Amino acid sequence: MQNGDFVRLAYTGKIKETGQIFDKAEDAPVIVGGGYLLPAIDSHLESLTIGHKKSVEIAPNDAFGQRDSKLIKIVPEAEFKKRDVHPVPGMPIEADDMRGRVTAVTSGRVTLDFNHPLAGKVLAFDLEVKSKIENMDDKIKAVAEFYCRTPADKLKCKADGKEVELELPPAIHSVFKKKIADDLIKWLGFTKVKFVEIFEKQKESKEL
Repeated sequence: MQNGDFVRLAYTGKIKETGQIFDKAEDAPVIVGGGYLLPAIDSHLESLTIGHKKSVEIAPNDAFGQRDSKLIKIVPEAEFKKRDVHPVPGMPIEADDMRGRVTAVTSGRVTLDFNHPLAGKVLAFDLEVKSKIENMDDKIKAVAEFYCRTPADKLKCKADGKEVELELPPAIHSVFKKKIADDLIKWLGFTKVKFVEIFEKQKESKEL
């Protein structure tokens, strides 16, 4: 594979220490070097050919970093009660523009961990390039599939020279639209990207 190739990838990501699977895909659309994967994984794709399987290990510094004790906070449980919230271990939490989770509730105190759940973990990945995407329409749909999580066969597109029109499912966030447009411009050379969203009236059910 070469930088900029569009491929279909099968992969399984595990925590090496426990063998716990945290991510898995059978037919994920990926642009080699496109930032769709961790850089440490992306670099291994260039050594693969179609059908070639490879197992790699990714150290914490090349994945989600080491755990940082400064990102563990202890707050009074009363702060949650003021907001009518009952904290329990595992509960997701957002504070100061950071995402974390409750790890413990003891003696009126709540421990919050804002480290990434995989921080400090050695990750093991099994990789296989299933196929290479060659057709232009398929490449366009692959980019949209990655960001919208909508199968390519459910998407429609129309390319005309340096312009492309892409029909997306309704209510896709503008952030993802921007990412799709940026990738289509960067990797496929388009100069203008148009999005179409179709909203249809729901069929009324007949009363018996």
